[in-house]
Amino acid sequence: MDIEQLKYVMAVVKHQHLTNASYEVSISQSSLSKRLKKVEEELGGVQLFDRTTRNVKLTAAGQEFSKYASRIIAEYENMMSAMKEFTLIEHGSLSIGTIPVYSSRGLISLFTSFQKKYPGIQLEIKEKLTNELIDLLKQSKLDMAIIALPVDMNPLNTFTTYPMIEDEVVLITHKSHPFAKKRSINLSEAANQNFIFINQASTLYQICMDACKKAGFTPKITYESSQIDIIAGLVEEGLGVSLITLREAKFSNQTDIAIVRLETTVKHTTALAIRSRLNQSNAMKAFVKHSLEWSETEDKYLEK
Repeated sequence: MDIEQLKYVMAVVKHQHLTNASYEVSISQSSLSKRLKKVEEELGGVQLFDRTTRNVKLTAAGQEFSKYASRIIAEYENMMSAMKEFTLIEHGSLSIGTIPVYSSRGLISLFTSFQKKYPGIQLEIKEKLTNELIDLLKQSKLDMAIIALPVDMNPLNTFTTYPMIEDEVVLITHKSHPFAKKRSINLSEAANQNFIFINQASTLYQICMDACKKAGFTPKITYESSQIDIIAGLVEEGLGVSLITLREAKFSNQTDIAIVRLETTVKHTTALAIRSRLNQSNAMKAFVKHSLEWSETEDKYLEK
């Protein structure tokens, strides 16, 4: 018994009339009757339809059979639809921008899992700061970009953004620092500390500066770096405290730093950005879908 035979049965179930059903499946009424008879024979002679009346009606066995047939046809069509999606995006290329710390955000697994799923799509990954990525998107030099959402969202008013990683800013310090004994602090308590900050061009810099100002102070910045590992290393040497994301702090290799949460949560969101009026290719749609599915499982890392 094949899928076409099931469709013949369901056409009769739908119309309860052989002539109308034959029109739907594009075969003659006599051919349809023969094929229904064959299905019944394959079922061991079970009668699916009562043909004693002008209209064809289901028997009790036919009603039970139609439940299974309906589910099988639906699953078959879902399968074919899914396979068609793969054939449409079997080949192509995507130019994707990403912020420099994508490895510490866990985004490497996003790219590798997508590449394994769609090996025919060539990925070109460019690493830039968020403001540079936004400019490249506006110039159509990138298909999409993974950025840190800025404090000021106005530059993104012509973009569609898909949040992927919801993170928070934490304070890191040496384990011997008094703050290390606390589970959380009010950021204002750190007003007199020496700070080691991420580079000024980074969105994280803007977020942290904004948080400090809301806490009532301007941080005394003694060192700046574009590399999280360098920042964590300087903190480990006791040269100051820093504000970085929880995910980056957990990815840090330094063993003598402590992670201290802030009483007032400072959010940091990594998102996929695409120009709103852009006509998305099948490859782009596939990457968006894959990214959202990936983020549902990957972001649970912060809960551990």
